[in-house]
Amino acid sequence: MECRKGFGVPLVILLVIVILSASLLLLFFKFKPARLNLAETNRNIDAKLSNEQKNQAVNNLSTTEQDTKIIGDFQITIKDNTTDKSKADIYLKDKQTDKETYFTTLTDIYKNHYHNSEYSNGFVYIIHRTGGDSGYQNNPNWTDELWKYNKQKQGTKLYSNRGLDFRVSNDGVFIAIIGSGSNNVVGENLTILNNKGSVLKTFTPKDIGIENFQPVEWSSHNFWFSDSFGPMLQHLVKLNVDDLKFKAFKLSTAIGPEYDLNPTTEKVVFSDYPAMFDVDSANEYEQSGKKVTLSIYDLATNKQEQIATSITKMFKPIWIDENTVEYENPSGMGRVTKKII
Repeated sequence: MECRKGFGVPLVILLVIVILSASLLLLFFKFKPARLNLAETNRNIDAKLSNEQKNQAVNNLSTTEQDTKIIGDFQITIKDNTTDKSKADIYLKDKQTDKETYFTTLTDIYKNHYHNSEYSNGFVYIIHRTGGDSGYQNNPNWTDELWKYNKQKQGTKLYSNRGLDFRVSNDGVFIAIIGSGSNNVVGENLTILNNKGSVLKTFTPKDIGIENFQPVEWSSHNFWFSDSFGPMLQHLVKLNVDDLKFKAFKLSTAIGPEYDLNPTTEKVVFSDYPAMFDVDSANEYEQSGKKVTLSIYDLATNKQEQIATSITKMFKPIWIDENTVEYENPSGMGRVTKKII
């Protein structure tokens, strides 16, 4: 009896252990999927935090001004406000997606200006004119003003002048202003600003040795401009805004409105297609059967090389990289490219 009693106690304990173990196994398998989902959730959270930390690290590299940029590459569209003619609605069109988004509504926009706005390095730049397009007729004290807007639609006036034209450097550090001087002649002055609107230097045509200022383009911190006699260029000038020194190239050949500058190689692709000022002249020229020549002009050597010809057809040439020109196919449809050595 004692032996059976002694054997019975361990047997009971063993049964209890077996039952507890089975229960634990059932609990493990029951909650195992939940633990796996929780682990997956934690991994997603960790990944999200990691991305946020990366973004924060990038943001920490930005200046306060850069934090107010409009992110992306946009084209500005200015539309008449449907309820108030004195106002204009500003839209930003994403160049990658073609999606157009309303930005803000502004007054006194110089809508008829050929280059009234520009998106550069995350900011919107717009020319305001006192009283809008007709302000110069109605207000003897009219003026043009260049304003800069960040993504919060907060605007800052950078500069004011009459007959104002402008170009912003690719990095948004400098702004070239072409406007009138004391004689109110458009193109009389070239003013270089920093992105806060502070004037770094103002040039007159006499300072450069040219007749007037016509904006061409920025290339890094070099601002290129030209002067013209009618539709024909006389000079192309490169101004380095870091040291405010310039180099003027006097053109030894006639270059008209159909041209494109390669600022890296300092070469110009151009055609001798004449400037047309009315429809009748264009139609008459189309019937003339005259030859149009496309050429490369080297600013440094003054050498010229013919690369294509057409019959009364525009080439619309552009540089697509440092050594390649693209232009209208002179003998067919579409466009063609040519390497320039």
